[in-house]
Amino acid sequence: MPGGSESEAAGFVVIEFALVIIPFLFLTARPEATERATRRFKDSLIGHGRQILTALALLVGGYMVPSGTLRLLG
Repeated sequence: MPGGSESEAAGFVVIEFALVIIPFLFLTARPEATERATRRFKDSLIGHGRQILTALALLVGGYMVPSGTLRLLG
C-alpha cells in the first residue's frame, strides 16, 4: 500500500462517523433545542432554495466551461 493510506482512511472514517454521532449526541442531550435548530435550518433551505440552486449552478458552470474549453483547445 502507498504510504499514508491507512491514516487517510482512518481520518475519513472518523469524519464520517462524527457526522452521524455529533447530531445524535445533541439530540439526546437537548432534544427540544435540536429540533428547533433543525426546523430553522430546514425552513431556511426551503425558503432560499432558488438562490441556493442558482449559486450551485453558477459554481458548477464556472468550473465546467473553462475546463471544457481548455480540453477542446489542448
